[in-house]
Amino acid sequence: MASTNANSDTKNSHFARGALYEKMVGETSTRLAAAALSYLPLSTYTSTTRILDSACGPGIVSKLLLSPSPEYVSVKGLPVNSPPQVIGIDLSEPMVEQYKANATALGWSTSEAYVQDSQDLSRFPDASFDAVIMSLGIFVLPDAVAGVREMRRVLKPGGRMVLTTWKTRRPQELMGRVAEIIRPGGSDAKAMDVDPKWLTSEHLPSVVKAGGFKPESVQVSEAAPNWRHESLPDMLDALSSPLWTAQFCKGWGEKEMSRWKEEVAKQLNTRERETYTLEMVAHICIATKGE
Repeated sequence: MASTNANSDTKNSHFARGALYEKMVGETSTRLAAAALSYLPLSTYTSTTRILDSACGPGIVSKLLLSPSPEYVSVKGLPVNSPPQVIGIDLSEPMVEQYKANATALGWSTSEAYVQDSQDLSRFPDASFDAVIMSLGIFVLPDAVAGVREMRRVLKPGGRMVLTTWKTRRPQELMGRVAEIIRPGGSDAKAMDVDPKWLTSEHLPSVVKAGGFKPESVQVSEAAPNWRHESLPDMLDALSSPLWTAQFCKGWGEKEMSRWKEEVAKQLNTRERETYTLEMVAHICIATKGE
């Protein structure tokens, strides 16, 4: 009985951590992953389908493929009816451990996960996967073109690769502004910035084409996986989470930290206050490997 309770506690802790993380990011990671997956021929996938969840983190993409979707996600074909084989890889060992823990807790019997550089897929033979998904990972690779080349290599002919990047990130913009207000010229206001070229609609497809995909096989779309909360206090709590303040407020004293939530509230516009929503717009690039 003791071991059963311990196992239950472990499962509950993983559920709690996952739910807390999603709350702190306004559920935007799951919304974006669902939008990306909607470009795959999900209804054709079976138990023999192989999908690579690259830069998998704790398994947000895998969870949508293999577990019932949360109520705010409505994508036909999710989860896949006959669970496909899903391989998660991430360079972060703690992320892979969390992925494995989630897989155990949620019963992903057809998944595996490895610590692996998403730019080096030498673990996998050519034409290993029917689909490769990399949500919000391509812009951190040292050589994004090399990464795309590897993803194309491991795709089967006719397989699809789906990549996502941000176009606009209102929460990051807002928190950066607050950091600068509280500590002018001496803050980490640009924490979590990405190279501006990745925010354009042209750069991601140009990288994909340079990685070997034919121009006619590449398409780009947009999604709006906005931060959404149940109330204004919930949104302010999320924006004041250590998940974010650890990035923007390094070395701050108690007095400076005490101003954070109040200053965040001041920066919200009327629509944000009334809807408890912060705008997030993403680029989604879909590429198909030729036969």
